[in-house]
Amino acid sequence: MSHPEYVLPNTPHAGYRYKMAMKHVEAAKAAGKSVEEIHEIFNSVMNYDIDNLPDDAAHKNYKNAVEQAKAAMVEGKSDKEVHELFQKVLSEAK
Repeated sequence: MSHPEYVLPNTPHAGYRYKMAMKHVEAAKAAGKSVEEIHEIFNSVMNYDIDNLPDDAAHKNYKNAVEQAKAAMVEGKSDKEVHELFQKVLSEAK
């Protein structure tokens, strides 16, 4: 069975979001989740609202990186600087 191709939205972070969605999908497959559950996970990651992040341990580092990136944007940092800061915060948390 062939899976339909997902067309990425034309947004700056769509590629990264897709990569993260597929990471979650692979983990869900390994955990034995159903096709419906996997599609729900994929869609929830692709439609994730970064202005309404969960306040739980699993998302703590991601939330911190997003908050710092948003602050950098407000300060007038370039897209490149914001992305570098975001990646730096995530990598330091590992």
